[in-house]
Amino acid sequence: MAGVALVCAAALLLGLIAAGGNIVLRRGQARTVADLAAVGAAQALWYGETETPCVLAGHIASANGGAIESCMVDGDDVQVRARVATQVPFVRHVTAQARAGPRPCAATEAVQHAQATGHSACTGARPRPIRVMQLVF
Repeated sequence: MAGVALVCAAALLLGLIAAGGNIVLRRGQARTVADLAAVGAAQALWYGETETPCVLAGHIASANGGAIESCMVDGDDVQVRARVATQVPFVRHVTAQARAGPRPCAATEAVQHAQATGHSACTGARPRPIRVMQLVF
């Protein structure tokens, strides 16, 4: 009887380890999906597609195994919340949030160097989307 209990305990422990591993992997995937969707939508917005950045974010998310829970355009920035399904019964999905937009000109080292040497800032340089991510679990 003790052998059966030991086997059951070992099976339960292995199941918990597998469930935890699945959640960790899916959480990383959710972060990746949110990052890609936010940066893609911000680039679309930067290049003048003001009507479709959130639609593009949805396509990017679904192509990477996720879905968009929310997408908000705030000025030149795009904030995306993405969801990825897990294979764990009590944790059906994990979500991650990412924000992307043009990098401020004053934040680049080249611009800081130009200002220090007396040249004009942001001449000819186009801001590029950067990501700021926050995990929501």
